[in-house]
Amino acid sequence: MRILDIPQRKPEVWRGPAWSPDQERANREWETFWRFFKYLYPHKTKVILGMLFIMVGVPLREISVFVNRYLVDDVILNIDLPVDRRLQLLFIVFGIKFLMYVISNVSQITRRILGWYIDMKVTIHLRTIFYDHLHKLSLGFLQSRPIGEHMYRSTADVGGGLITMITDDVPNAITIAYRIIWTGIILSLVDPWLTLLIFLYSFPYTALSHYFYTRLQRVRWDMRMQAQYLRTILRDGIAATKTVKGFGRTRWSARRYASTFIENRRYWIKYRVLHIFTHQGVLWFLSEGVEKVMWLYVGYYTMTGELSIGEFSVVFFLARQFEGPMERMIRLIQSIRLQLVQAERVLQTLDVHPEISDAPDASTMPSLSGTIEFRNVGFEYISGQPVLENINITIRPGERVAFVGPSGSGKTSMLYLILRLYDPTTGSILVDGLDLKNVRLLSYRNQLGVVLQDTFLFSGTVRENIRYGNLKASDADVEEAARMAALYDAVTAHPEGFERDIGEGTRLSGGQKQRMGIARALVRDPAVFILDEATSNLDSRSEEHVMDTIWNVSEGRTTVMVSHRLMTVQKADRIYVLDQGRIVENGTHDDLLSANGLYRRIWDEQMQLGTDADAAD
Repeated sequence: MRILDIPQRKPEVWRGPAWSPDQERANREWETFWRFFKYLYPHKTKVILGMLFIMVGVPLREISVFVNRYLVDDVILNIDLPVDRRLQLLFIVFGIKFLMYVISNVSQITRRILGWYIDMKVTIHLRTIFYDHLHKLSLGFLQSRPIGEHMYRSTADVGGGLITMITDDVPNAITIAYRIIWTGIILSLVDPWLTLLIFLYSFPYTALSHYFYTRLQRVRWDMRMQAQYLRTILRDGIAATKTVKGFGRTRWSARRYASTFIENRRYWIKYRVLHIFTHQGVLWFLSEGVEKVMWLYVGYYTMTGELSIGEFSVVFFLARQFEGPMERMIRLIQSIRLQLVQAERVLQTLDVHPEISDAPDASTMPSLSGTIEFRNVGFEYISGQPVLENINITIRPGERVAFVGPSGSGKTSMLYLILRLYDPTTGSILVDGLDLKNVRLLSYRNQLGVVLQDTFLFSGTVRENIRYGNLKASDADVEEAARMAALYDAVTAHPEGFERDIGEGTRLSGGQKQRMGIARALVRDPAVFILDEATSNLDSRSEEHVMDTIWNVSEGRTTVMVSHRLMTVQKADRIYVLDQGRIVENGTHDDLLSANGLYRRIWDEQMQLGTDADAAD
């Protein structure tokens, strides 16, 4: 597609949280910095060792420069000494300088190697923490934001310069500060007035740097928000490729991505132009002006005889060694401020407190027998808008129970509460007599078998996808679970069998995917089965086969299912009918038909629709 084909309109821009360059923000910057600086603590021994190498290497480099004055004035230009003596001193001084140079460079290289190691360890640690935290957050939080946002923050924000700020920029700042101290001391011994001039020059340089870097921060914030939005569009376009193709929106989708990418490049260009104007413009002009003043100053005093040739070379070199590190220190501090943009974005996620977490005194859930009790349960996603009200039911071990009702009646919310994806707003849910809030989540969820409406299959083999339910399952356990789920024959019919790579499940039929989900649940031998619309995406023939499988494998297990189609729950031991968040009927299929209530009306409507569909065929 040509760029000219892109519609001339203002692209959508993902803004996110607004930028706030105020004093409160300035205070938060350093608070953010110290929060990330703590990630160096586990590696404190290597950090201290790196600092020792800095303390050894930097002074040797600066003293080596100072020795040049003696080398020029007292050796090379000292005609009062015999030539052979001067040559002897020349080799001695050069030997000493070479030794100091070697020690200084070995120290620097060793410090960098330590820095790379720390960088690797901190990167792994921080990314793992961020990814783990995402999984602890509530469904409400994760679903209220684009997936592209979570992807971008866990990759580009966590990795793109943020770790370097901790592991590289901070040691560099210490190195530069140490160098400034040593160079300033040595230079002040030779020419204190020049030292004062350079020190005073740092004030306007700092002020201008802060001014321009604050604006760079603002542009960087917008640039990363737009890059995050671009990642969201890319992810959505690929994940929804069937929808895009089905609606004939491939060209529109490409245009949307291209226009958003162009908008992203506009932010990037704006950032680069401002960056160049800052460094190659204003700050460069100021730096060059000071350097010319130093040339005039040193040249004047050398010509008047107040400085020797050796002192001239040393003073000017030290002056540059003093001025340059001061500029780098100021720019480095401002660069850290830029990296804090990413740090704040990461903290926007890390600072979200998980709504569902283990209590400090939570106990391990013992082996389940399967009793589930809703005791005066009320639930709200949004305060003041009840989804469930005054639910009181008890599901006995081995009982197969179904929740049915109109859309929005709260039946799926019942499953979410059993899985403890949410906590009830009022009342409590007890499993085997234990309040779910008082037990460890993993010890409970690891005993459940869950089959969702659309089974998600990961990239990998059939065996790996089934074993996802129980990572310690043997090959025999995996194959037995496939047999119980009526999947074994279909798998072994393929030449690669259980080693077949299924590519996120796109090569399987809907019925095979659901059976894969059942096998994944069965491989952990669960005491409780949870099924959420497990057959809603299947045709009637596949649905019948999958439901036969479900009824067979759920024998003797506490089974809780949600379904819109009443045909699939006829065999349930008890059916609860929900309407507007309340249980209005319960009983067996035959009992509910005889009651002529809501269940009977839904049944008649579905039977009529089924009859009409058959007639149309």
